[in-house]
Amino acid sequence: MTGGNFRLLTRLLTQIEGVLSVNDLHVVSTAVVEAARDSLVLGSG
Repeated sequence: MTGGNFRLLTRLLTQIEGVLSVNDLHVVSTAVVEAARDSLVLGSG
């Protein structure tokens, strides 16, 4: 029904958390979100 959007959002938030942790950051910025988004592996479905 949602086309997997909730699952994708969960994966993105997990990636954001990882980017923050690896880089010892405490603020979510546009750069952090873009880095997390770029690191997601998405299918062609």
